[in-house]
Amino acid sequence: MSKSLSPQQLRRFLSVARGAAQKGGQRAMKYFRKKVSVIKKVDRSPVTRADREAEIVIREYIAKSFPDHQLCGEEFGWDKNRRSDFKWWIDPVDGTRLFVRGLPFWGTLVSLEYKGEVVLGVIYHPAGQLTIWAAKGMGCFANGNRVHVSKIPNLKAGTLTYGGLRLTPKSYRKKLTDLIATCYDDRGYGDCFGHGFVIMGMTEAMLDPVVKPYDVAAIKICVEEAGGKFTDLKGNKTIYGGNALSSNGLVHSQVLRAVR
Repeated sequence: MSKSLSPQQLRRFLSVARGAAQKGGQRAMKYFRKKVSVIKKVDRSPVTRADREAEIVIREYIAKSFPDHQLCGEEFGWDKNRRSDFKWWIDPVDGTRLFVRGLPFWGTLVSLEYKGEVVLGVIYHPAGQLTIWAAKGMGCFANGNRVHVSKIPNLKAGTLTYGGLRLTPKSYRKKLTDLIATCYDDRGYGDCFGHGFVIMGMTEAMLDPVVKPYDVAAIKICVEEAGGKFTDLKGNKTIYGGNALSSNGLVHSQVLRAVR
């Protein structure tokens, strides 16, 4: 079990995480496929009223149960003066570009990091009516059913997914396209949606070229509890590397070698 957290504690935290993700995702759904204004942030990424309202809902939900915990969200950051072993990562709408175009492949992400280790995570797809969740040592589930990564041993027989090529740094782009040429199949499903396919055993690897911790904290624990592997593109098991690779574990080194 994870450090000093008991199974009972993890179940309680997971229950709150699932409730928070559902509340936040449903708030975002109020604006899905509706006319909403889009604002460009400093990094040129889009944000909408849905992102901000959903994060507020999630923050309030978690704070009711754990007022002393640190909350770290994409839209409102965190309180740098608060010290806690518990850090909640919140991405209210992962895939805002998809959201604003009416594509249903976005998700609401909530996860908990305890003493530097991600111990649980929830990936909620409101538009697709799919919820994936996991907790350390307890397995990974999709809509209540236990899920596992695939057993396909190499990409010659497997499928690689990746975030958009436009967002892929030039240093990786040529290497990625060369790798794609060796795969049985490839698809450009971005954000948490692409990682979900790996988690549920439908694809073998997902390469995410540019990420922040709130983008992948929930992904990491779900991939690992489904029997897969999660690292940055240098092979470090971290959510802080700035990029990410999730896989069934069997093809992981093949992808890392190809993009290094």
